[in-house]
Amino acid sequence: MNIVADIGNSQIKIAIERKNGISRVKAFRSDDFKNIRKYLKALDYDSKPYLFYSSVLGTNYDKKLIKVLKSFFEKITAFKSTRSLLSTTNSYKKASSLGSDRWAQIVAAKSIFKKDCVIVSCGSAVSIDCVTKNGTHKGGLLMSGAERYINCFSDIHNLKNIKLTQTKKNNLLQTDTAEQINVGYRTMISASVHKVYEEFKKNTKSKPTIIVSGSYARQIASYIEINTLAEPFFVLKSLAFIKRSM
Repeated sequence: MNIVADIGNSQIKIAIERKNGISRVKAFRSDDFKNIRKYLKALDYDSKPYLFYSSVLGTNYDKKLIKVLKSFFEKITAFKSTRSLLSTTNSYKKASSLGSDRWAQIVAAKSIFKKDCVIVSCGSAVSIDCVTKNGTHKGGLLMSGAERYINCFSDIHNLKNIKLTQTKKNNLLQTDTAEQINVGYRTMISASVHKVYEEFKKNTKSKPTIIVSGSYARQIASYIEINTLAEPFFVLKSLAFIKRSM
């Protein structure tokens, strides 16, 4: 049995790797080692599983995690960004500078869909990456995630308690401050995705597949007028795919 884990800035998402995907997905706070251990104890397995994980929190956190969880696993392997993998090439001058969660999705998207792909990853930050069907990563964009977008209003007295919600209003111009903030964020993200998509489409002379992943995947996907695939756990699915393919 293999366990895959996506360690982000605020959450750890864990799942069991299956033949054609993942199961038993569970999310924890990044410091909630007690409940992570409880989750692992409850799994039914004959021998110790392998852990294959991606982390954006750095070496010190990874060492702490391994120390806490090593008794549960036969082997623990960190997935790292590399120059190339599974016929996919990293566009960064320093390959390791690209987040391993983004790299996993880029590699898996190209291999799974076998098409030009735009990957929109929605977590603490929103990243947009383009990869061709031939495996060339063309680069991407990076923007504020939903929580950080809201926090930028926290020092404005009348906006301290504003929340980002799923708005059903389609008008661009709003007469309510909360709706203006909601529609502003929706417009910022959707306009960026549309701009990237149209340029990538023009350059590749194709209709790229858009995959939206992360905690806000379904919400962000609803902003985009082009057909999209909402895959909240695409990092975990990508890690599982890569583990099976290596």
